Amino acid sequence: MNLEDNIKAGDHAPRGISRRQFIQTASATAAGVFGAPYFIRAEDLGVQKLRIAYVAVGGQAGAHTGYCKPESKIGHCVAYADVDRNQWNNMKHMGIDAPSYTDWRKMFDNHMKEIDAVFVTTPDHSHATPTIRAIKEGKAVYTEKPLTWCISEARAIAEATAEHKVATQMGNMGHANEGNRRVVEWIRDGAIGDVQEVHTFTNRPVWPQGNLTRVLKPTPPNLDWDNWIGPAPYRDYQDGLHQFAWRGWFDFGCGAVGDMGCHTWDCVFWSMNPDYPSSTEQVKIITPGKESFPAKSHFKWTFPAKGNRPGFEAHWYSGGLKPDAPEEFLNDPARQRKDANGNPVKPKLPDSGSIFIGTKGKLLVEGDYGDSPRLIPESAMQAYMLPPKLARSIGHHEEFFAAAKGEKPWDYPGSNFAKYAGPLTEVMLLGSLNERIGQVGFKIECDAVGRTITTPEAAALVTRVRRPGFEL
Repeated sequence: MNLEDNIKAGDHAPRGISRRQFIQTASATAAGVFGAPYFIRAEDLGVQKLRIAYVAVGGQAGAHTGYCKPESKIGHCVAYADVDRNQWNNMKHMGIDAPSYTDWRKMFDNHMKEIDAVFVTTPDHSHATPTIRAIKEGKAVYTEKPLTWCISEARAIAEATAEHKVATQMGNMGHANEGNRRVVEWIRDGAIGDVQEVHTFTNRPVWPQGNLTRVLKPTPPNLDWDNWIGPAPYRDYQDGLHQFAWRGWFDFGCGAVGDMGCHTWDCVFWSMNPDYPSSTEQVKIITPGKESFPAKSHFKWTFPAKGNRPGFEAHWYSGGLKPDAPEEFLNDPARQRKDANGNPVKPKLPDSGSIFIGTKGKLLVEGDYGDSPRLIPESAMQAYMLPPKLARSIGHHEEFFAAAKGEKPWDYPGSNFAKYAGPLTEVMLLGSLNERIGQVGFKIECDAVGRTITTPEAAALVTRVRRPGFEL
């Protein structure tokens, strides 16, 4: 009988041993048998569901809370926290009956020993503190994108994950998609030669952004405003801020590149494996603000050569700005259409996507999640064949659950914090620093090898002074 059979022989710890002691003993034994890291989780103990805690249960949390519905075979909700008591109804309507808090710190204090995994879906500025505490407590953590609000937080979380070797996953769910894998395979196969430029564009922001002004109102009685502010500098309540409009403000969000960069730019980071840039530069900016991100923006990263890959430039466009459509796209016979009067209609680029420009061809990725990648023109796509080479995903959440239960290694999830999500987030946030500085032509110089910023104005924005009680 192997270790798993011994453990699953009964649903309870042996007599005379507490459940906590049994978990610790089983974990230590497993590490010796399987080689660290290996984690005994709920399923290995005969408890078929992961014990999950939620930090925020409104908005994007709805993509995760369903895994703890009473009929779910995946998880059981131990407790949840949300600063807005009205959001608690989301859990009650699903039949989830668990202790509720406005302060996630109290939830952790009271329930940490009962928890196997944590989902963090707060606004960007509040991601880091609950995430890193859970990691240091040895819990599996799923945190929404971008992983953090600032660069120093992303670095700290990546390092903590590598040290504690816990299962993690960032919420850029497109990383599990077929399209992103095809982009990686084609680029690495040399389908378009050496990539010289990449142009990524998004229709975001779809929230207020530009030169915003504060509209102060009384704090609603259902809202724990102090805990919503969290580590950020305190300010009085603003109408609508905590629900959605926070993304446009420097103190709380990371702008369009923070929201969508970890999605739309995922295929670029994965396929090109760029590490740190040598610089970023603001090319165009429309309606910058003193406290808020611009309405529209165009900046670029410059990446040095790496191994056999030459250096390349990567451009980011937001607010509806786009690069020029390639001739191979505009004149592609397969894309020609006519209007109701029989007049030719030139094809238009999608609202969001990426264009890879190589020495031998071009690649268009339509949408934000690696959707519909095609070599252009279509004749090039039809002439190119490459069998799949990368392993296919079992599903973005499924990767996380498999690692959290110990069925897969801690670093199995494709967007785990240590090896992928942390570095990706850092590069995204370098771009957002350009937008915060807000000057056309301003260049942030970096030491790409040392992964540091050498321009003082930008280096000062790598971290923040955190309010007491919300330290990392």
